[in-house]
Amino acid sequence: HTSSFPWASTPSSRSPRADGWQRAVERGRLRNIKDHKAMPQDHRSLGATMSMRATLAMFLSLSFLCGYISIWRMHSKYFGGGGWGMDDSDDALLAGAWSPVPESHLADKIELPKAGKSIINDKSPSIRMRRKTSKHDANRVDKIQISSADTRINQSSKQSSDQSDALRSAESTRQFPQNRVYCMVPFIWTPSAFQAYHDIHASWGKRCHILTFFIDPVIGDDKVSFFNMTESSDVAAAKKANLTLPDDVVILHDMRRPWHTCGSEDNEKQGKPVGNCRNIFEKVWRMMVFVADGLTTDDGEGEHDAEWFVKVDQDTFLFPENVGHYVKTRGWSSNDPHYFGHVLNHRKNDRGVSIVAGGAVFYSRAAILAAADAFRHMPMDKGDEEEDGTCRDSYTGTEEVVTAVCLKEGSNVIAEPAVDPEGREQVSLYEVDNILGYNRTEQGEWWFWEGKKRYPCQHDNPEDCLAHLPLAFHHYKDSRYFLDFEKEFHGSVMKGEDDATLIRINDRVAARHWDQFEMTYRYFEKVRAAMKKADVTMSNTMQPILNTNCRLYCMVPFIWTPKYIPSYNAIRKTWGKRCDILKFMIDPIVGDYDTGFVDLRTDSGFNYKLPEDVVVISDMKRPWNEKQCLSSNDGNCRNIWEKIWRSWKWVDAYGDSNVAEWFVKIDADSFLFPENAKRYVKGKGWSPDEHHYFGNILRHREHGVAPMIAGAAVFFSRATLKAIASVFNKFETHNGGRHRASAMCQDEHTDQEEVITAWCLKENFGVGADPALDEAGRELVTVGEIEDVLLWNRAEQGEWWYWKNKPRKHPETGEEGVMHHCCGDLPIAFHGYKDSQWFFKLENEFYSEVVSDKGDGWKGYDWRNPKETNGYFGRVRKAMKKAQDLEP
Repeated sequence: HTSSFPWASTPSSRSPRADGWQRAVERGRLRNIKDHKAMPQDHRSLGATMSMRATLAMFLSLSFLCGYISIWRMHSKYFGGGGWGMDDSDDALLAGAWSPVPESHLADKIELPKAGKSIINDKSPSIRMRRKTSKHDANRVDKIQISSADTRINQSSKQSSDQSDALRSAESTRQFPQNRVYCMVPFIWTPSAFQAYHDIHASWGKRCHILTFFIDPVIGDDKVSFFNMTESSDVAAAKKANLTLPDDVVILHDMRRPWHTCGSEDNEKQGKPVGNCRNIFEKVWRMMVFVADGLTTDDGEGEHDAEWFVKVDQDTFLFPENVGHYVKTRGWSSNDPHYFGHVLNHRKNDRGVSIVAGGAVFYSRAAILAAADAFRHMPMDKGDEEEDGTCRDSYTGTEEVVTAVCLKEGSNVIAEPAVDPEGREQVSLYEVDNILGYNRTEQGEWWFWEGKKRYPCQHDNPEDCLAHLPLAFHHYKDSRYFLDFEKEFHGSVMKGEDDATLIRINDRVAARHWDQFEMTYRYFEKVRAAMKKADVTMSNTMQPILNTNCRLYCMVPFIWTPKYIPSYNAIRKTWGKRCDILKFMIDPIVGDYDTGFVDLRTDSGFNYKLPEDVVVISDMKRPWNEKQCLSSNDGNCRNIWEKIWRSWKWVDAYGDSNVAEWFVKIDADSFLFPENAKRYVKGKGWSPDEHHYFGNILRHREHGVAPMIAGAAVFFSRATLKAIASVFNKFETHNGGRHRASAMCQDEHTDQEEVITAWCLKENFGVGADPALDEAGRELVTVGEIEDVLLWNRAEQGEWWYWKNKPRKHPETGEEGVMHHCCGDLPIAFHGYKDSQWFFKLENEFYSEVVSDKGDGWKGYDWRNPKETNGYFGRVRKAMKKAQDLEP
């Protein structure tokens, strides 16, 4: 059932239900609270004598309070949903005959009772193969539940309001710390599809937490015959025809539109194979209701427990392992409604919604509950008519439009595009080698591009328009491709193992001779590298962040050129090693005029090797290396602000905002004391989950500009970093010329990141800059070299820009003239050391371990103002030793 793109006419006129997804979450807990009929007790066991009866009556009375509750909970868990439990029968439907699937997938022996003669009878009961799963027991026990779809809907709408309120409140506090993925595959159980079933199991399916195939009640084909599994006579006939069902296949018995006989004349006229009926939406909505009915309730783990759900076509190769990484890096909760994938906008004009292409449609737990709730309540009386842009049952060959309409109308949930921070698609709509060649500039605005935000890759480097941590590759009609993808990303190619089935082309090893081989191979290499890195990142962030931690993430904006490589080495050997995480963020262009420039986004940069702590901000639009950027022709273009905001955006998008509590943007010419920064926030009693933005505060930009933190060392709490990253995610690139930074939160062509950072925080969150001062009001971050700043005196120097508008009085003691003088005895950063040899001299001043560098040029360096400088350094060493001795 590969989805196509629909056609229809009038837009929806239904009014939205604002509380739709909250009600849907509530239903996940209400489904087992029904009026159950207890089985009659056999009171003959009570005996004939009054004394025995009295004794037993007393016993029952004493145990009634807790016993009844336990019995009710067990009864609700195993016999809930308006039906009743049935024991397995020895007369098996699914055993005894040769099976086209492995024995390990055979279902337990069950017998389906006769349920009517026609699968299009909307009053026929729904016979559901319920699977009780446990994370402690891999074996699945199948149950049959018989209930009427109409009865279930009516019962669910009659729950009392007090129960609803209580359960909604309880649901809102439920936590789902995992990111388990439930994979739902709409399928037809016919011999021609068995290969796809096996190949899915042998490849991506084994990485789903739960994998389920949902099929029509009619199985078989025109060669072995068709069998209606709702009729007991056909069940027996299917057994004789050697057609059996594995335990991960669910029959949707309520389906009213058969796939195998309808529309033969229409199909012949359109050149389509007979039997390709338009029942896909019906199958999808019934599938989602079935899954939602099995989610966790108040009585423990549900049958379909997961946090994330994906409807995946059988011609799609899925990356379930990347789903968890994707949602984690975005900080998404499964309790919030998220409906995402490859978003298409070409139906907005006539249907009013963006849709998620059906190859792989992803839902959070809240979103699938919302969708199921909308499906339960949608009109069913026009199910034989083509969809018309309203939320109702429809005779349609695609589910995308009606699903999007139902979610928007019922819960105001809209499609979210699955793209990475560079705008690259996470889901390939067609074959990878095909999509890699798409060029928006050359192709023009056809339906694929319609309404999509433009990103650089679409015209600058179209080959790089697929994400390196993909979620899905769609449109592989031959499922044997899945086995080759498995080798590429999880098997012998990924692991570098010997495999005689692999091919070798120009020293390149691959699972097959892919179309557009060189381009496809390069992309697969990027995917493998990203997946390896993601494995390491996720393994380091599996534990929840505790507020008692005080980890510091050091982010250094950098240029990767021979001139600055000594600074990179010096930082890593000195203060950088005391950061919990150290990252250098570089432009995509490396090199210099002497050695030549390399653009890492092009073929020439593909094999360029960088250290693991260097991150390429590949979507930067302003090059640093063009001579015409500045009149001085030194190539130092005004792209610093762009690099800063894109770097913080990367940190949040790729999950690094979850690996530390505190973050600092630190200039490459600053010497940082990470341990003193941690002591400072601990001494303040600050929480990383509160807003904090601090450093050396500057107030000289008076008119319409918020006080700002000097760029030498800018500190953020985790909450503040995440907040400002959410603003950066919405930035539209400004195409204007070079100008002074304005008091506007936007992208600009400027090197003054301080002004815009301060304004973005103030304008969007009301977060102001805090000065990093000790108890005496002395600065802990210097904006100049320490030996110079020690001599700065406000009374002697007058009100130049550094002192302008800084308060003179201590806020607690009221002492005059003491504020902002240099320098505190537990400094956080010294700025202004363009020659990185000074880092080695500072390292050896304050730390017992001797650190040296090639040439040891620093050993010949002397401090200016040696008396003041050495005296201050003595106080710093003493204070740092005392602080260290007091720490546990």
